[in-house]
Amino acid sequence: MGGNVLNSCEKVSSSSTHVSLNKESIKKVAEGISLKLIEDEFSLENWGKHELHPSTPCEDDVDWLFVIDTLNFSFWAEDDAQYAIQYKDRTWTGYWSLVAAINRAIEEGVDMRDPRVYSNLTLEEFNHIFRSSTKHPVPMLETRHEVLTTVGKTLVNRFDGSFKNCIKLANQSAQKLLDLVVDSFPCFCDKSTYNDEEVWILKRVQILVADLWGCFKGASWGQFDDIDSITMFADYRVPQSLVFLGMMEYDDFLLELLKKGTLLKNGSPEEIEIRANSVWCVELLRREVLKILHDHINVIVLVFCAYFWTGYSFMYIILQQGDVTCNSIILDFYLWDMAKDEKETMKDVPIHHTRCIYY
Repeated sequence: MGGNVLNSCEKVSSSSTHVSLNKESIKKVAEGISLKLIEDEFSLENWGKHELHPSTPCEDDVDWLFVIDTLNFSFWAEDDAQYAIQYKDRTWTGYWSLVAAINRAIEEGVDMRDPRVYSNLTLEEFNHIFRSSTKHPVPMLETRHEVLTTVGKTLVNRFDGSFKNCIKLANQSAQKLLDLVVDSFPCFCDKSTYNDEEVWILKRVQILVADLWGCFKGASWGQFDDIDSITMFADYRVPQSLVFLGMMEYDDFLLELLKKGTLLKNGSPEEIEIRANSVWCVELLRREVLKILHDHINVIVLVFCAYFWTGYSFMYIILQQGDVTCNSIILDFYLWDMAKDEKETMKDVPIHHTRCIYY
């Protein structure tokens, strides 16, 4: 199914009406990102550096992540009606308001890692967990409650009450886990139809796999032999970064639509084009970055060989040191953080808005 994401998104990109990709800009951006990766300015380690993410993960964090990514959708504010959470002497919005609310509930004695607990929450109890520090409630409250209680019941009835059992069944395969989650939990089945063909996006289930990988640094519960098969996670913020950097472009019709703040329906041609082109754009970016990193490694090896003609064992060590991890997950994390950190700089690039459970 993961392969279907790339294949279907490439098809959409090749026939899009309103969105296009700028391959020259992709190459230029790849050079800058490659340098940051080589100089270790950004890596998988960044995931655990945020104060609300687990810094020293344990088994319980597997089920914590499942809840987070089950509810990780539609936190954008409508007409400045910003939902927010007050936690640890700070105000949190967007995705971080979700993480803050779950962490706060656990500290208050509601174990949101246990599906036997959250599958039985009443709407009133759920509303209290997500109580806002502003006058604006969490978007889609009733839908979130239904989604969480439903997946909780499935975990209890089919997987002995823990997402860890799903991971065990996947046998360290990201694609097997992806398929298992989509088949078992319909709220993760993020697909649409474009030109009479299915388009798979699968944002939340892919970010679930990526978060496991990031949280556990590619080991234990986050070890997947095919992790590089995961694509980027098509949401609101990353497309904004892609447009800001010149890698993705909107035509005048779509640009005007977004500037007006028009709500795009989930599954509309415009929305599918934005999301599918984002996936394919990051894939092209990944390929360019890998080319640059490969050339970087070769330069290291060639320089070494010039001085140590017979030092094969040492050459291997240097090759390993020069090897830098890069996949679509790393690139997505980088682009998403950039969109948040450079929010003011990027304010003139409109974000598309869609209300749905998929992102």
